[in-house]
Amino acid sequence: MRDYIVVAIILCAAPVCLFYPYFGVLMWSWIAYFNPHRFAWGFATTFPVAFVIAVPTIVGALFTKKGNRALLTRETLLLLFFWAWTGITFLNAHFEPLFADHLEDGALRMTEFSKMMVMTVLTVYLVSSKTKLKYLLIVTAFSFGILALKGTVFGILTGGQFRVWGPPNSFVADNNDFGLALNMSVPMLFFLARDEENRKLKIIFWATFVCCSAAVLLTYSRGALLGLTAIMATLALKSRHKLVSAFLIVFAIFLVISFAPPAWMARMQAFLGGTLDESAQERLTSWAFAWNLAKHYPITGAGFECFTPNLFALFSSRDPRTWLAGHTSSGPHSIYFQVLAEQGFVGLAAFLGLLASCILSARRLRRRAAGSPALAWMVSYSSIVEVSIIGYMVSGAFLGRAYFDLFWQLVAILITLKILYKKEARAAKRQVPALAPAWEAEKALP
Repeated sequence: MRDYIVVAIILCAAPVCLFYPYFGVLMWSWIAYFNPHRFAWGFATTFPVAFVIAVPTIVGALFTKKGNRALLTRETLLLLFFWAWTGITFLNAHFEPLFADHLEDGALRMTEFSKMMVMTVLTVYLVSSKTKLKYLLIVTAFSFGILALKGTVFGILTGGQFRVWGPPNSFVADNNDFGLALNMSVPMLFFLARDEENRKLKIIFWATFVCCSAAVLLTYSRGALLGLTAIMATLALKSRHKLVSAFLIVFAIFLVISFAPPAWMARMQAFLGGTLDESAQERLTSWAFAWNLAKHYPITGAGFECFTPNLFALFSSRDPRTWLAGHTSSGPHSIYFQVLAEQGFVGLAAFLGLLASCILSARRLRRRAAGSPALAWMVSYSSIVEVSIIGYMVSGAFLGRAYFDLFWQLVAILITLKILYKKEARAAKRQVPALAPAWEAEKALP
């Protein structure tokens, strides 16, 4: 029965996406993050739900007249450059015999990443108002929030003795990936809850925020724990009631220490105490391999999916006296080392530049929007981008998720905010002369 319901929803939504492509962006986000087809048991699990939604959305976008026109920002250029550079490194890998064993997997990754980039650009083009942007954030936050609610209930019923995982066969199926996604959703729910005027919806946002935070802990992911710590500290600093927020954080830490199951405490204490288990050893081994590989191919790296046994045997540390001996790589285990190995130092520079640019632009946008009542709503939205990316940078230091869907959507949201800021600042200047300073600031926004 589930299969028929999921497929029926997708098939009914497809023609709507053709005539209202913005709806296709919302559907794409729901499918990408909530993975409804993964909760079915039959033919719906392999049904091409994303393809059925993406095609009419793209076609509809070609004919819509309601999209953003001036799409050029600094982040747009960095995003397009990084996308183009991944294509160059992918093609370059075909001319190196050593890279032959990962070309097929690299082609699949290149295809997936390109699809992601197309939808990212479409998001920037089609999200053309504050209302549309809010609905996109709500769909994204609730997609992960509902999964977090499910995981929190499971954790309570089982006493937290088992790890919480994402939907099977999805990009967040692994507990570490799921923890990363939940971390990046926490700031969305926090600021949506803080600014919501509808009392019932506000309560729902806050409840989902708490469940998301709890579910991060229940994933048993140490990288996610570090990310959550960074996010909560940042949110406390941005809160209107900093002392109350600090007290709540300390109280939450006390509850976790008091009631956490022994298995969770043992895993975290070993990590915080500096003890390296097999998983931590693999991470350090992978990072050493990525560095050695990049030293041999500093410009282009080895292309997508280069963390293979054959290359590892050639470029890992081979000194038997080191702790690296005897350990193998099971993946990049870091967004930074992943980009370094796959895209070289040029790709890493573009990636780091995009991260830094997003955070700086979000802060600059927040300062400038705060001076205008008509643009004040952008303060929370730019904070969402900033804090979510901080969580991505901290947790991502231990996860190989450089091409994470949610990060690229955040980039699209920031670009959209800058476009809307310029449009609304112009409108404010025409309507209220007192807002002229905001217009002057808008002209300087890159």
